[in-house]
Amino acid sequence: GINAEYGIQMVTIHGRTRCQLYNGSADWDFIAKVKEAVRLPVIGNGDVVTFEDAANLLRQSGADGVMIGRGAYGRPWFINQVGHYLKTGERLMDPPLLDQHRIILEHFEEILSHYGESTGVKIARKHMGWYSKGLNGSADFRVAVTRCRQLWL
Repeated sequence: GINAEYGIQMVTIHGRTRCQLYNGSADWDFIAKVKEAVRLPVIGNGDVVTFEDAANLLRQSGADGVMIGRGAYGRPWFINQVGHYLKTGERLMDPPLLDQHRIILEHFEEILSHYGESTGVKIARKHMGWYSKGLNGSADFRVAVTRCRQLWL
């Protein structure tokens, strides 16, 4: 079995099969079965998009922690919000739009710095779409961003 004698210190389980891709629901009961089978910390992942999802995954699976993937797309502050919620039960508000704007610009600059302009702009487009989700005029913004082929500053 999987255990610490092989140097493994933790295991993360996504409760969705490879065949499911992004369809269907994550199987948190499967995460619970893994938790019962190993003597390692287990981190559960899958379908965590709200504070309650994180708490329910932990409660249902018995996992030692939660990993957030797509639930943080466009809102990287969600991870800290969930951590705070799990510790205190208090829901923190999203950062003000000006702070979100600063975070987006920093992220964009980091993408360009890491990947260069040509590849960076392509990668940044999807992130800008996620960041704008739910904002007024976001559909038109996403169309415009998707058409961007170069950086205009």
